[in-house]
Amino acid sequence: MTTFEHTIEIAAPVEHVFAFDSTPENWSRTMASLRDLEVVEETDHGARMTGTYGVFGIAMEMDMEMTVVEPNEELLVTIESDEMSGEIRNRYSGTDAGTRLSHRATYEMGDSLLDRILKPVASRYNERQLENHLRNTKDLVEAEVAAESAAPA
Repeated sequence: MTTFEHTIEIAAPVEHVFAFDSTPENWSRTMASLRDLEVVEETDHGARMTGTYGVFGIAMEMDMEMTVVEPNEELLVTIESDEMSGEIRNRYSGTDAGTRLSHRATYEMGDSLLDRILKPVASRYNERQLENHLRNTKDLVEAEVAAESAAPA
């Protein structure tokens, strides 16, 4: 099992960061490798989705489920595919400057020979994708907040 943890500070209120991050349609904007994301069902506490995640030109069809564990505090996304399964847990906490977003991804590659060969390279690739996802989330949320505060009342 592979685990990555990253934290980023975002100059925006927790409610804004959580609302952005808990909207699956935003994920393709922050993760270049995620394509064709479709919400297939809204649930009482989140949503079920399908999508394609690309690793070095290999497309992995994935089923995902997002669960709001605690509004404005914790979000859980489980991922299942033939090639990879795992979970992403995001925690949100207020700071003097805005929001601290802690992102923890735990996943396991599949059992095929190709999966085992790709695992070390895919792990580094996935970690970079997750770091970029956080930076992109920060940039987009901070741009939204700046645009909202610059708009005339």
